[in-house]
Amino acid sequence: MLRRLLAVGLALVLAGCGTVAVLLYVWSADSRAVAGKKAVTVLVAKERIPAGTSGERIRTSLAEVVKMPASSVPADALSSIGADLDAMVVTSDLQPRQLLLQGAFGPRSRVTGGLNVPPGKIAVSVEMQVPEQVAGYVLPGSKVAVFDTFNILNGDGRIPTGDGLASKTEINRATRILVPQIEVIAVGTQGTDGRTSSAGSAAAEATDDDAKTNSRKNAKKQTRTLLVTLAATQLEAERLVHGTQTGALYLALLGDTSAVKPGPGIDNKTLFP
Repeated sequence: MLRRLLAVGLALVLAGCGTVAVLLYVWSADSRAVAGKKAVTVLVAKERIPAGTSGERIRTSLAEVVKMPASSVPADALSSIGADLDAMVVTSDLQPRQLLLQGAFGPRSRVTGGLNVPPGKIAVSVEMQVPEQVAGYVLPGSKVAVFDTFNILNGDGRIPTGDGLASKTEINRATRILVPQIEVIAVGTQGTDGRTSSAGSAAAEATDDDAKTNSRKNAKKQTRTLLVTLAATQLEAERLVHGTQTGALYLALLGDTSAVKPGPGIDNKTLFP
């Protein structure tokens, strides 16, 4: 009888120890989970905030305070916007509910007209059509080369005639690299109604037959017109602007190992090997 009582008592003691151990483990796990999800206060954008918006304006009307788990918040997330950021601006667009980060702010001089223009460069926009813009794969931040196709003065050499791409059988046309490498900072569709633009223009002195032929050719080439904005030096901007006035520009998307160099280009006489 005594042995049975001792056995029952020992079993109760072991059961109690097991229960305490389980409770301690659960409490410890809960503590670890709570610690990992500790809430912190951060700022998010109430609405879309365009590049160039000042810290003062964001602080007074465009930011909202929320709480998020500490483990999911970047180290430079802002919990408030201090006076040191009032004169700064966001250098790129912020989307609604996006976290406000210290690194999103920069000097006002880096942003012009809502664009983040690299130091020492100017923004210049050139009109492109979808095929010439690499079928839409060119995006802000892309590095591209710009080619120029133009009619050759007197049919030889590499001097543009200045008449755009007037089409006649006796006209010799050339294509050359205009800018070997340049950065795209914006790509925008011109107009919102999906209007089209013809790829070339007929010569003023063309005959009626020539005009009809050109009209058919141009109708096939009609497509959406895009504005591609590039970060250019003054010389690059001059070349781009002049190229749009005297010929037609094409973009080539560059990769990390792309090698593009200025050269004589090709024309109707040297197109084939």
